[in-house]
Amino acid sequence: MTNSLLALCSGVLLLLAGCTGSDEQNAALTADGTDTHIVTVIGAIHGQHRRSESYSLQVLEDAIIRFRPDIVMVELPPDRFETAARNYAQFGEVRESRADDFPELTDVVFPLQQRLGFKMVPVAAWTREIASDRREKLREIENDPDRAADWKEFQEAVRVYGRAVSGKSDDPQFVHSESYDDAVRKRQQTYERLFGSALGAGGWEAINRAHFALVNTALDGLGREPKRILILYGAWHKYWFLDALNARSDIAVVDAAPLFAD
Repeated sequence: MTNSLLALCSGVLLLLAGCTGSDEQNAALTADGTDTHIVTVIGAIHGQHRRSESYSLQVLEDAIIRFRPDIVMVELPPDRFETAARNYAQFGEVRESRADDFPELTDVVFPLQQRLGFKMVPVAAWTREIASDRREKLREIENDPDRAADWKEFQEAVRVYGRAVSGKSDDPQFVHSESYDDAVRKRQQTYERLFGSALGAGGWEAINRAHFALVNTALDGLGREPKRILILYGAWHKYWFLDALNARSDIAVVDAAPLFAD
């Protein structure tokens, strides 16, 4: 076999190998059928994005661009989103206290919206009252001698979770894995079992149901034209949202992990 033919064959083999990697990387970009809404959930790590190299704001931005969303559902209450959107349109800055805690919104999603033209939909049910009430009730539980055993059990669940995610809590592949979701699920199920009833609307199950009610409403109003929907939310909520999304038969839920492939 001549050198030129060997080079040609080698090139074909390299191209085929590259296609396999590309297929894996783009798995989250397609779904069976063309008449189905495609939904993915990206777990954000909030302020940690600013400190992480592996899951930086730029890495997040690249993943969103790769997904090509028509709609991005964001972790802001509707009233806070209205203020943030108005400020960004007027000043080029979000200038909203709740949104300021989420650099994935202030530094990535709001600027990207102007470039990519997707629609943003607020789907958070938190209110100042719910957040304040939850903090106060947790403080009371922590300092209640009669709840000492419960608090000790919860702290052990926190330590178990910490060991499970140690050294990789900012690895986007791990954050979008079943192992991460299982670790969060165990921690939060303990939290809910011990404190959920006392926390009321601020309990883990209660607030996730309230958040997802807004997601459901938005999904129900999409119409028949297929859309690509990205739900960008704190990573701890991801497993809960995926469970609820997979219960719907009118959407195709796709894995976000390939969006972060090298």
